[in-house]
Amino acid sequence: MSLNAAQKKQTSIELHENYKISGLTSEDIQAYLGLNADQLESTMNIAPGSDPTTIWRLRDYMEDKIKEQGKTPYPYSILIENIYFPYK
Repeated sequence: MSLNAAQKKQTSIELHENYKISGLTSEDIQAYLGLNADQLESTMNIAPGSDPTTIWRLRDYMEDKIKEQGKTPYPYSILIENIYFPYK
């Protein structure tokens, strides 16, 4: 599955909203996902060449951390069910 430009933009907005809600630092996320700062920025912005599996891992990590805090994640409209890029 490949996202079109509008879907990438919307997904990036949703990732950024959940980043704010999560309270995580970029360093927290980089350490967990094994990314450097440029890779995290590229993933958050769904930049060309972003790894789809890393996007899903980022999405799921932030969502899990938000729920652990008893908060409600910002809803995803595109990344609803990961059937194309399994990583677990």
